[in-house]
Amino acid sequence: MRRFRFFGAFGLAAFGGLTAGGCGLGEVFRPAGLKQVVLSYAGDTALKIGQRVPAVATLQAGGIPVSNPTLVFSSSDTTVVALTRDRDTLVACKVGGVQLTIRLLSSMVTDSVLSTQDSIHVTGGGSPPPTCP
Repeated sequence: MRRFRFFGAFGLAAFGGLTAGGCGLGEVFRPAGLKQVVLSYAGDTALKIGQRVPAVATLQAGGIPVSNPTLVFSSSDTTVVALTRDRDTLVACKVGGVQLTIRLLSSMVTDSVLSTQDSIHVTGGGSPPPTCP
Protein backbone atom coordinates (compact mmCIF):
# COMPACT_ATOMS: atom_id res chain seq x y z
CA MET A 1 0.00 0.00 0.00
CA ARG A 2 2.86 2.36 0.80
CA ARG A 3 4.32 1.79 -2.64
CA PHE A 4 1.13 3.04 -4.25
CA ARG A 5 1.17 6.20 -2.14
CA PHE A 6 4.79 6.87 -3.10
CA PHE A 7 4.18 6.31 -6.80
CA GLY A 8 0.92 8.23 -6.64
CA ALA A 9 2.63 11.28 -5.11
CA PHE A 10 5.56 10.94 -7.51
CA GLY A 11 3.22 10.66 -10.50
CA LEU A 12 1.23 13.69 -9.37
CA ALA A 13 4.43 15.76 -9.00
CA ALA A 14 5.67 14.65 -12.43
CA PHE A 15 2.33 15.48 -14.04
CA GLY A 16 2.32 18.91 -12.35
CA GLY A 17 5.84 19.60 -13.61
CA LEU A 18 4.95 18.67 -17.16
CA THR A 19 1.82 20.81 -17.03
CA ALA A 20 3.70 23.83 -15.66
CA GLY A 21 6.42 23.46 -18.30
CA GLY A 22 3.88 23.08 -21.07
CA CYS A 23 2.01 26.26 -20.20
CA GLY A 24 5.16 28.42 -20.15
CA LEU A 25 5.44 28.79 -16.40
CA GLY A 26 9.19 28.30 -16.77
CA GLU A 27 9.38 31.57 -18.71
CA VAL A 28 7.84 33.43 -15.79
CA PHE A 29 10.49 32.26 -13.35
CA ARG A 30 13.46 32.46 -15.73
CA PRO A 31 15.91 35.29 -14.86
CA ALA A 32 15.06 38.51 -16.69
CA GLY A 33 18.48 38.57 -18.43
CA LEU A 34 19.21 41.10 -21.13
CA LYS A 35 18.86 40.23 -24.77
CA GLN A 36 21.62 40.65 -27.33
CA VAL A 37 22.12 44.38 -27.93
CA VAL A 38 23.54 45.60 -31.26
CA LEU A 39 24.61 49.19 -31.97
CA SER A 40 25.43 50.02 -35.62
CA TYR A 41 26.33 53.09 -37.65
CA ALA A 42 23.69 53.57 -40.36
CA GLY A 43 24.96 56.65 -42.23
CA ASP A 44 27.24 57.32 -45.19
CA THR A 45 30.83 56.12 -44.87
CA ALA A 46 32.16 57.86 -48.02
CA LEU A 47 31.93 61.65 -47.96
CA LYS A 48 33.19 64.51 -50.14
CA ILE A 49 34.76 67.66 -48.75
CA GLY A 50 32.01 70.09 -47.75
CA GLN A 51 29.35 67.41 -47.42
CA ARG A 52 27.14 67.41 -44.31
CA VAL A 53 25.32 64.21 -43.36
CA PRO A 54 23.21 63.28 -40.35
CA ALA A 55 24.92 61.16 -37.70
CA VAL A 56 22.67 58.10 -37.73
CA ALA A 57 22.89 54.85 -35.80
CA THR A 58 20.55 51.99 -35.00
CA LEU A 59 20.11 50.11 -31.76
CA GLN A 60 18.47 46.71 -31.49
CA ALA A 61 17.79 44.65 -28.39
CA GLY A 62 16.92 41.03 -29.05
CA GLY A 63 16.39 41.87 -32.72
CA ILE A 64 13.83 44.58 -31.93
CA PRO A 65 14.67 48.22 -32.82
CA VAL A 66 14.96 50.59 -29.86
CA SER A 67 13.53 54.01 -30.63
CA ASN A 68 15.28 57.25 -29.68
CA PRO A 69 18.38 55.89 -27.96
CA THR A 70 20.67 58.50 -26.37
CA LEU A 71 23.86 58.36 -28.43
CA VAL A 72 27.10 60.34 -28.50
CA PHE A 73 29.17 60.55 -31.69
CA SER A 74 32.87 61.46 -31.84
CA SER A 75 35.48 61.64 -34.59
CA SER A 76 39.06 60.44 -34.19
CA ASP A 77 40.26 63.49 -36.18
CA THR A 78 38.01 66.54 -36.21
CA THR A 79 40.13 68.20 -38.91
CA VAL A 80 38.97 65.46 -41.33
CA VAL A 81 35.40 64.89 -40.09
CA ALA A 82 33.95 67.35 -37.60
CA LEU A 83 30.63 67.27 -35.81
CA THR A 84 28.25 70.20 -35.56
CA ARG A 85 27.70 71.89 -32.20
CA ASP A 86 24.66 69.67 -31.53
CA ARG A 87 26.80 66.62 -32.46
CA ASP A 88 24.06 65.31 -34.74
CA THR A 89 25.65 66.05 -38.13
CA LEU A 90 28.98 64.97 -39.64
CA VAL A 91 30.89 67.58 -41.66
CA ALA A 92 33.59 66.47 -44.15
CA CYS A 93 36.46 68.97 -43.83
CA LYS A 94 39.48 67.54 -45.67
CA VAL A 95 40.66 64.39 -47.46
CA GLY A 96 41.43 61.50 -45.13
CA GLY A 97 39.90 58.82 -42.97
CA VAL A 98 38.62 58.75 -39.40
CA GLN A 99 37.13 56.36 -36.91
CA LEU A 100 33.66 57.44 -35.91
CA THR A 101 32.85 56.27 -32.39
CA ILE A 102 29.26 55.90 -31.26
CA ARG A 103 28.49 55.44 -27.57
CA LEU A 104 25.16 54.56 -26.02
CA LEU A 105 24.37 56.59 -22.91
CA SER A 106 22.09 55.55 -20.04
CA SER A 107 20.06 52.72 -21.45
CA MET A 108 17.64 50.22 -19.99
CA VAL A 109 18.63 47.58 -22.56
CA THR A 110 22.14 46.96 -21.26
CA ASP A 111 23.99 47.28 -17.99
CA SER A 112 27.36 48.01 -19.59
CA VAL A 113 28.70 50.88 -21.69
CA LEU A 114 27.98 49.99 -25.29
CA SER A 115 29.95 51.52 -28.14
CA THR A 116 30.89 50.81 -31.72
CA GLN A 117 33.17 52.28 -34.38
CA ASP A 118 32.98 52.68 -38.13
CA SER A 119 35.42 54.07 -40.69
CA ILE A 120 34.52 57.26 -42.56
CA HIS A 121 36.51 58.26 -45.66
CA VAL A 122 36.57 61.76 -47.14
CA THR A 123 37.54 62.36 -50.77
CA GLY A 124 37.97 65.57 -52.77
CA GLY A 125 35.00 67.66 -53.65
CA GLY A 126 33.90 71.15 -52.70
CA SER A 127 35.43 73.55 -50.27
CA PRO A 128 35.27 72.97 -46.52
CA PRO A 129 32.42 74.77 -44.76
CA PRO A 130 33.12 77.37 -42.06
CA THR A 131 32.23 74.82 -39.33
CA CYS A 132 35.50 72.97 -40.00
CA PRO A 133 38.41 73.57 -37.63
